[in-house]
Amino acid sequence: MYPVLMHDNKKCVNCQRCAQQCPNHAITFQPQFHYEKSKCIHCQMCVAECLVNALRFSSQSYSIEQLVKEVMKDWDYYQKSQGGVTISGGEAFAQFDEFLQLIQALKQQHLHVAVETTGHYAKEQLQQALPYIDLFLFDIKSIDVIKFHQHTKGNLKIIQNNFEYLMENASDKVTVRIPVIPNFNEDQLQEILDWLSQYPIKDVHLLPYHTLGKNKWKQIEKDYALKDVEMMNPKTLEPMVLYGQKKGFHIKIGG
Repeated sequence: MYPVLMHDNKKCVNCQRCAQQCPNHAITFQPQFHYEKSKCIHCQMCVAECLVNALRFSSQSYSIEQLVKEVMKDWDYYQKSQGGVTISGGEAFAQFDEFLQLIQALKQQHLHVAVETTGHYAKEQLQQALPYIDLFLFDIKSIDVIKFHQHTKGNLKIIQNNFEYLMENASDKVTVRIPVIPNFNEDQLQEILDWLSQYPIKDVHLLPYHTLGKNKWKQIEKDYALKDVEMMNPKTLEPMVLYGQKKGFHIKIGG
């Protein structure tokens, strides 16, 4: 939810200029670079001081007006491509008040609005946001309540209830995306597709596990739980594409 300092060890030359400039001593070398997030005041003096661009913050704060102004720079592109704005995350609904203001402002500019979402939030929030969203890229990671909670700590029933609400009220706005994760849901795909077939859903995307974010975890000094798992070959999902097509889905690998 808040900016975290990211450190690229490959670029760092251990000059320690960042530690010398940090007013709260959030950065130390023990002897390697170490960052204490609780001490950081996000002054960004360390980033400005780094001569080799080994430091940056993971995110930046914007006002609604600043975001809309930035988005509207590409207005001509949206008109030619028939595209619009996709709000990603994390989970956009986790900052609900600001998220709602943003999508309302985007619709005032007559922009198509898509949202990547886990579906894990209060139904009342979904009901408020629905009129301003043209496309939900809705994650279905599992239909096993116990296994889902073990891996994500989330409540699958909340997600399923929100999904069913969309199916009843705006099924034409939903594309289902299934992130395929080894040792979690790779063996559940047929079961998930069977479950989806009861709903008026057409578009399904299978997203094969990749390791493109592994280096980011290292840069924020967090352990990457699947560090020993190799990137999935998309071709391994081709049998599921055929299975989904037999179920009547417009299904593809990637999204």
